[in-house]
Amino acid sequence: MFEDFFKILLFLHILGGSIGLLTGLLVFLLKKGTKVHGNLGKLFILGMIITGITSQIMAVLHPSAFLFMVGVFTIYQVGSGARAIYRKNFRANHSIDRFLQFGMIIAGLGLIFLGTSRLLDGDLFGIVFVVFAGIGMMMALQDLRSTSTKHDKKAYIRKHLQRLGGGFIASTTAFLVVNLRNLPDWLPIWVLWLLPTLLISPLIFSYSKKYEPKTSTPAT
Repeated sequence: MFEDFFKILLFLHILGGSIGLLTGLLVFLLKKGTKVHGNLGKLFILGMIITGITSQIMAVLHPSAFLFMVGVFTIYQVGSGARAIYRKNFRANHSIDRFLQFGMIIAGLGLIFLGTSRLLDGDLFGIVFVVFAGIGMMMALQDLRSTSTKHDKKAYIRKHLQRLGGGFIASTTAFLVVNLRNLPDWLPIWVLWLLPTLLISPLIFSYSKKYEPKTSTPAT
């Protein structure tokens, strides 16, 4: 019974991840702001939320720090990005937003502790934990300060792009790690975990620059 339940979760996890990976790639490649973009974006969010939630449950049933890390990062990034575009607001002060923020911070602290412990034991894979936790915590703290900081009218669009882009990075990372396990001896596994972050992040910030304010005077 337990294993059957786990298999159902695994199926949903793979299904959600596949939807997220495919629609996320199309969202990146196709023109932004169209109806097609919006519909694909909704499918992407749905797929990634399913993946994130099932990751958390599976990580508890079959303890896995890797799966837990991806699940936390995915839920926070996609959740906060979806909230920004849904509310058309950069500020994140609703109870749902606070839940996402504090969840990411608490999990991030735990992951940094785990990653640091691994590094001290000589396991370079701890770098992955520290990087993912650091990025997530930095964004969560940014959201906590969002109620008191000035921002322009398109800040929520940039936030939406960056957060959902982060979710796409998580999806791509998981796909690569699962399907490219047999690496050459000279290429450590932690490099594969960080590769999507290094390659996709510049594209995310390039898209975000298009929505930078044309004037230096921020709107409150």
